[in-house]
Amino acid sequence: MSKVSSGPRNDKTIQFQDGRTLGYAEYGNADGKVLFYFHGHPSSRIEARFLAKQSVRAGIRLIGMDRPGMGLSSYVAGRSISDWPTDVERLADKLHIDRFSVVGFSGGGPYALACAQRIPERLITCGIISGVGHTSPFLSFLSMWLPWLLLPMSKRRFQNQELAEQSLEKFVARWIEPDRKAFQIPGISEIMAASLVEALRPGTKGAAYDGMLIGQQNWGFPLEKINFSKIYLWHGELDNQISVSSVRLLTERLAHCEASYYPDEGHLSLIVNHASDILETLL
Repeated sequence: MSKVSSGPRNDKTIQFQDGRTLGYAEYGNADGKVLFYFHGHPSSRIEARFLAKQSVRAGIRLIGMDRPGMGLSSYVAGRSISDWPTDVERLADKLHIDRFSVVGFSGGGPYALACAQRIPERLITCGIISGVGHTSPFLSFLSMWLPWLLLPMSKRRFQNQELAEQSLEKFVARWIEPDRKAFQIPGISEIMAASLVEALRPGTKGAAYDGMLIGQQNWGFPLEKINFSKIYLWHGELDNQISVSSVRLLTERLAHCEASYYPDEGHLSLIVNHASDILETLL
């Protein structure tokens, strides 16, 4: 198998008028159509490298963004998922980008939908890969405190690249077969480890708060009122991290959503094995 190529890391920041910083990284073709990538949880802008090799081939300008409190982005107390589109617009304006596409992987899915609801006039397409569905009331209750407990306990496993890769090797033994195979593709473990290390480098507060927001039943905007017509969703039917049943329930609440389900794919394997198809659809 060929190694997954990330291209050069091009880490950058912008500073807003309120003094906080937003971190991002660019890959692909600087003159191509723009795709903003919203990482999973917990993760960082580096995760966009999952699509970097294919973006180079397709001539796409791929921009991975750090959410508040992770990577290079400042922590924002009391933020909501529906605040995210404003940050996306500010970055797009700073980079002189008028219209663009967005895609969210796993925990980044709700943030992509927030853009479809809040700034549809700026979007070309909106994509969700292995995205989070709405949880049960019990799981929503757990999300209020569980991330604050688990992430500080896990941080020591992800203090640097070497420790992170060793920790992931232990975790992967419990994954389903498609995800284990995807993890073994050269380059994938390095991307995951680097993304986690960078996500937790500033501390765990930002990631814990992010997990709490994603786990809520109410993301702060009505799914039924999203009128944007070009929403695409991809999900593996073997995904045991985010059940396909919860995702089907989510799509039923969207007026416009073209969903593709893959019977032989899991959570990670979907984006690894179908990156080219996903990019072709989005742009």
